[in-house]
Amino acid sequence: MIQHWRVLILVVCVLSAIFAVGLKFYPYGRYGVEIAYISPDSPAKTLLKPGMQVTQVNGIEIKDLADWERAIQNLSGNVTIKADGKVYNFFVNQSLGIDAMELERTNLQFGLDIRGGTRILLKPEGNASQEQIREAVATLQTRANLYGLREISFRPVGAGDSWYVQIEAAGIAPEIIEDLLARQGTFEAKLIKPAKDQLIIGEKTWPIRLVNESVEVAGKLLQPNQSIQLDGYNLTFLNITQGRAIFLADLFGSNDIQLVYTDPQHSGVIPRGNYWMFYFAILVSDEGAKRFAELTQGIPKHLDINTGEEYLDSKLLLYLDNQLVSQLNIAGSLGGQYVQTAQIQGSRETKEEAIQEKLRLQAILRSGALPVKFSFESIDIISPRLGPGFLTSAGLAGLLAAVAVGLIVFFRYRSPKLSLPMVGVVLSEICIILGIAAENDWPIWTLALIINCIILVLALWKKQEVDPLAWIGAILIPLLGLTSWTIDLPAIAGIIAAIGTGIDDQIIIADETIRKEKVYSLKEKIKRAFFIIFGSAATTIAAMIPLMFLGIGLVRGFAIMTIIGVLTGVLITRPAYAHLVELMKK
Repeated sequence: MIQHWRVLILVVCVLSAIFAVGLKFYPYGRYGVEIAYISPDSPAKTLLKPGMQVTQVNGIEIKDLADWERAIQNLSGNVTIKADGKVYNFFVNQSLGIDAMELERTNLQFGLDIRGGTRILLKPEGNASQEQIREAVATLQTRANLYGLREISFRPVGAGDSWYVQIEAAGIAPEIIEDLLARQGTFEAKLIKPAKDQLIIGEKTWPIRLVNESVEVAGKLLQPNQSIQLDGYNLTFLNITQGRAIFLADLFGSNDIQLVYTDPQHSGVIPRGNYWMFYFAILVSDEGAKRFAELTQGIPKHLDINTGEEYLDSKLLLYLDNQLVSQLNIAGSLGGQYVQTAQIQGSRETKEEAIQEKLRLQAILRSGALPVKFSFESIDIISPRLGPGFLTSAGLAGLLAAVAVGLIVFFRYRSPKLSLPMVGVVLSEICIILGIAAENDWPIWTLALIINCIILVLALWKKQEVDPLAWIGAILIPLLGLTSWTIDLPAIAGIIAAIGTGIDDQIIIADETIRKEKVYSLKEKIKRAFFIIFGSAATTIAAMIPLMFLGIGLVRGFAIMTIIGVLTGVLITRPAYAHLVELMKK
């Protein structure tokens, strides 16, 4: 059996893909609806959240969207809703204010055209020109791209003096858009500056005197939270701690952030004991670096016994939209130094939370503030443009296409031994691509990786033929399965393109093996076929890579799925099919 290790790896990948797509976990049962949006006026605003699974309304079982719509008609008075296994009670006066959608039955993430989503209309506060709206759309799109939001589009709508921003998103809660995209996005960095006998800023000093809970600076008595201007710097007196006056100095603003680094050399997430630390570097302006040097002048240092590092007796506080989001230590060596490249650090309890917070900070810092403020004008749930039966129709069309291809190949070679495996390999390739795109499937693909490694070790132990590319595929494809992608129209087009090249490759293998030349052996013929296949695959991948990194929207999804399909074919399905053909010829 182990001599057929290429086929075994194909079988493992196909079974893993089937489980990855269809083995969905339902923590609250298979029936119900998913909350898509809760309006600000809803009486359940503080109780329920988007993404919750509703299974009962006033004791009535909710199995699908039709049951939900019947249950909420003319709903008023005391209402009981069971969501995520818990019962919530509230009073409805006029409207429930909750929109819902059907539960996903697979682990695939479908795009807006297939699943539907949310349409949000943002209204500018005050008069906004068309140019300002277009600038806001560009800024919002930048933030969304940096934050990793998929399947979300922005466009200006309106005419004359009335312009709005329309957002269409699939699988993204409106709260994310409200918290991240619809805000002004102002950034400030403030420095905690302690002072005991004198306040030092650059080369200048001001004597200070503590008076009960107040402090006297430059002849002015400051109460807590009062501010003073010294040499052009704004400082706010906070309190007196351990015989020292604590000030909060304005350090950086949005205009001081000239560049936010997102590359792996300057940005990342690393574990630190029971928490995860995120970091990334920023480039500040010349004025910002000068302020840092003068404001950190004269701040004492201390040694952290836990880390062994020396830090200033200070903190750098980061504010977004006037809210404190992070507190950073400052290395002792930076006190009084002109620093243009600074590193932002923070921590969260989990790796996912750290990654999301890092991306959120990078997005707002890099995209800047919106030219105008926005408020929510309307929010609607939009149905799939392609209709609820699109996937069923697409699956039926794919099956008919596979049958048609099988018939054509059968008439071409007059041999079921060549045509039937070809059709089976095409279907298995589709299955593997969809399995790679599925989410929440890391245990399945991790197990597949372990099984594939065992197969490779056994094949090596039994001294089977060495095939480096098939070995790479046995490891790479399960690793790709740990990722997830959105299945939308561009992705489907990429899958079709990959399948087309797959059929061509298998025809090349079949043609080479049935040729009656005596010059080449069967193995040499297969090697000739694979030389052509690898050249074609390399050309396709080389053409798709620029589109994957430089393209947006439709182009990127098409490129990603095409590359995944080509890699799946070259590294998994083609070697297995070539082995089957070789067995049949023998």
